[in-house]
This record gives sequence, structure tokens and C-alpha cells, in this order.
Amino acid sequence: MKYSRIKVVTSSEYLYSVYESGVRYIVCLERKTCHCGRFQLDELPCPHTIAVLKSKNITNMHPYCSDYYKPEALTNTYELPMILMPDKKDWSVLNYFLEEIVLPPRYKRILGRPKKERKKYSSDKIRTSTNSCRRCGHEGHNRKTCNFMPKEK
Repeated sequence: MKYSRIKVVTSSEYLYSVYESGVRYIVCLERKTCHCGRFQLDELPCPHTIAVLKSKNITNMHPYCSDYYKPEALTNTYELPMILMPDKKDWSVLNYFLEEIVLPPRYKRILGRPKKERKKYSSDKIRTSTNSCRRCGHEGHNRKTCNFMPKEK
């Protein structure tokens, strides 16, 4: 089990140092924080917090979970009745919206993969690369077409 490889060291009543694979995480049960960030982000106990709670023999983890994950929050979500939308023919639409004409966009997206290179401006310097020979060092040709030095065999 993953929690067996985690070492918990008590610093104070609410602060704990948790060591996992040589990395130290500081868990504060009072503020509900952990240095890994998952405890604050998810508002659920992260593995380091669970290891601390298990070391304290705490089995009820509900106080360390956000109220959003509790069954009462789900029932409160659907507490108000939902009113169905009427049929489309029964809608009452203002004449202003009925008279408005919606046109398609003025531009069309270009097919294919978008270009990655930036657009080059006339003020940018144009760089040209010329071949240079490895054998003689002159530019304009390569080693195969070199006439300056005899070929090696």
C-alpha cells in the first residue's frame, strides 16, 4: 500500500511533516493545507493528509472534506423545482428579434494545418546560406564537387 512508504513526523498539534520518496510535505490540519496543493485545490484529503489522519487513528474524514462533496449539498442542488421550457411554437419572441437577419461570418478559415512561422517583414535581414567545402574551405561547392585539391582514395 502506498501509505506504508510514507513517514509522518509530528511538529505540533496541527502541523506534520510527511516524507514520501525523500520529499518533505508539510500538512496543516487546522488550515486544511498540504504543500502538494491537492488538499487545497480539491478540498479533499490528499494522500499525505490521509497518512497523517491514519497516524492519529482518525477514521472519520468527513470534517476534512468540503461540504460540496457531502450528500446534503446534492439534495440542496435539486431542492428547487425545475420548470420545463415550453414547446418552440409556444415561445413568445419579440418582433425585433424576428426581423433581425443573422449573416454568416465574413471570412472563411483556411483549410489545413496553420502555419507556425511568423510573417517576415521587409525590414528583416535576409540570410542566405552557401555551401562550404570541408576539404578546401572555399564556398560555393561541397567535398564531392571540389576541384581545388586532389581526391583522397
